[in-house]
Amino acid sequence: MSHYRHLSISERESIWESLLKGKSLRQIAAELKRNVSTISREIKRNCSGQGYRPSQAQESYAHRRLRCRQRLMLAEGELRDTVAKLIAGEQWSPEQIAHRLALERGGPVVSYATIYRALSCGCMEPKGKRKKNRYGRYQMQKYLRHKGWRGKGKKAKPPAHIHQTIDERPKSAQKRKEFGHWEGDLVYSSFHKIYVVTLVERRSRYLLTGISKTKQPEEIARVICDLLRPLPRQKLRTITLDRGTEFAQHSKITEKIPNAEFYFAHPHAPWERGTSENTNGLLRQYIPKRTYKVPFSPELLREFTEKLNSRPRKCLGWKTPSEVFSRKVLHLT
Repeated sequence: MSHYRHLSISERESIWESLLKGKSLRQIAAELKRNVSTISREIKRNCSGQGYRPSQAQESYAHRRLRCRQRLMLAEGELRDTVAKLIAGEQWSPEQIAHRLALERGGPVVSYATIYRALSCGCMEPKGKRKKNRYGRYQMQKYLRHKGWRGKGKKAKPPAHIHQTIDERPKSAQKRKEFGHWEGDLVYSSFHKIYVVTLVERRSRYLLTGISKTKQPEEIARVICDLLRPLPRQKLRTITLDRGTEFAQHSKITEKIPNAEFYFAHPHAPWERGTSENTNGLLRQYIPKRTYKVPFSPELLREFTEKLNSRPRKCLGWKTPSEVFSRKVLHLT
C-alpha cells in the first residue's frame, strides 16, 4: 500500500540547496529518500524565470491544495437556503428533499447523504450560530424524525361490534391498485385532552383529520362521518380500523354512507394497518406524546395535515399524497 507524503518546506529547501551545488535529480532523490519522478515533477511545476525557489514552491503548493478540494454543495447559496427551508419549515427528510429536487429539476441536484453530512457538521446552521446543544447536536438536527416501534401479535376473542375482519377485506385493498381504501385510528393529546381522528388512503397516503373531545363511540362516529361525507364514491370503498370500542358505532356510519364498508384488523397487529401507524408517527412530530404546552387548535391541525399531504414520499416516486390523490402536479420547491 502506498504511503505518499507531500513535500515539506524543509525538503523543498534541500532541493534548492542541492540544485545550487549542481547535484543530479537522482542524487537529490536518493538523499531525500524520494522517487526521482517526484523531484522532477516538483522542479518543473514550480520553476520560474529566477529558477526554483522553495518559498514560492510552498505558496504554489498551498494554492493548488485549496483549488483541488471539492466545492461545498451546501455552502451559502440558493440550494442551501432551499434545503434549510424544507427541513426547518416543512419538516421534510433529507431523502425526500434530494429526490424531490431531482424530480422537479430533471436530474440529481444533491444527495441525501450530503444533506445528512451538512447537518452533522453544522454547515446548515445560520452564520455565527454554529453551536451544539447539551446532547451534542446542532439546532437543525432537531427537525430529523425517528422511527417508531413494532408490536407483537397474540390471539384474542373479537368484541361484539366486530362484523368483518381484515381477512374478508377485498384483495384490491391489499394491493393498493385502486383509490378508496382507508385506514383509521386515534391520536391522543394528553395535554389538550383531545383525540385526533386520522383517516389515511392506502394508495395515495392522503390524510384526513378531525378532532373529538371524547373517546365515546357516538362522537368518534360523528367525526368520521364528517370526514367521509365529502368524498366521491370512487374515493371511498373500505375503512380498516383496530378493535377499540371507540369504533363500536361504525354501523351508524354505514347507514348514512352506504359505500363505507368497515373491516377490523387482528388484535395487537399494528402492521396490518401499517399505513395508518406510519402516518400517526409523522403526525406525532406536531402532536408529541410527552411534550406539554404545545400550541394546538383546529386551524393548526389543518396546517399540520396539509404539510403531511404536501411532503414527497419515497413509496410514491417522490410525489406528494395530494398530487396522487387529486392527480394534479404541484410545484413545491
